[in-house]
Amino acid sequence: MHHKISTICIVTKASHEEAAALGKKLLGWFAARNVQGIICENGTEQWADTRKSIQCDLVLVLGGDGTLLSVARHLVGREVPLVGINMGKVGFLAEIPSDAWEERLQAVLDGNIQFRRRLALACTVTRGDEIVCSGVAANDFVLNRGALARVVRLDLSVNGSPMGEVRADGIIVATPSGSTGYAISAGGPLVHPDMDAYSVTPVCAFLRSLYPMVLPGEHIFSAAVRSADADLFLTQDGQEGVLLQTDDVVSISKAQGGLLYAEFDDNSYYNKLLTRGFIRENC
Repeated sequence: MHHKISTICIVTKASHEEAAALGKKLLGWFAARNVQGIICENGTEQWADTRKSIQCDLVLVLGGDGTLLSVARHLVGREVPLVGINMGKVGFLAEIPSDAWEERLQAVLDGNIQFRRRLALACTVTRGDEIVCSGVAANDFVLNRGALARVVRLDLSVNGSPMGEVRADGIIVATPSGSTGYAISAGGPLVHPDMDAYSVTPVCAFLRSLYPMVLPGEHIFSAAVRSADADLFLTQDGQEGVLLQTDDVVSISKAQGGLLYAEFDDNSYYNKLLTRGFIRENC
């Protein structure tokens, strides 16, 4: 998918002087190319107000993958493309190097890149007959135990078909983009970002009672909380969380619209796996 750029919103990492300085420089760079822009700092009221009715052709994030995920959640289903300049560590999602932004952004303006739609996840928490919480995630939803070292008990189902009870430290439900995060550290599969699917990975399942799975995007994965003796939390992209109660039902499936990410031809998915250490040569 190609996308003409005439307006842009730059979102900088919170309290990051280098990102703020680069943002101001980029405003001038875009203006010289007849692209109107605004700049917001992530986590501020300005960004909170802007994202409610965002009207631009591109959101450019200056920060690491954490900042990009924080911004991306608010763009799910919005048809606004997203690209990041990496000012963090890994940079798997924020893939433009901070020392090579000009060439990459010129390619964006020239229409020489693709914007590809990626799966995002939607989640609801039902308590009795009431939905008490809902949200979306660009990377993953995680059900994880609290401070006490006790396993949690969850009754699992897919599309209403029971899959039995699992006892574990938690469950990670990850998008293809999120499969390179917490999920792979817990033994989950790498899922190509073009796939309309998501992964379900247990964290330290007792007696290995559940193996990692990849489910079609349209399928609904549900987990009913059966623990009464340990805190259990649901987190979105590792950044926002809610405390669950016994008998809560967490339901997760594909979010409508997904996300649009920039993809550069010279930085393919397989190349990123190799350069970020997910695949090791001569192993």
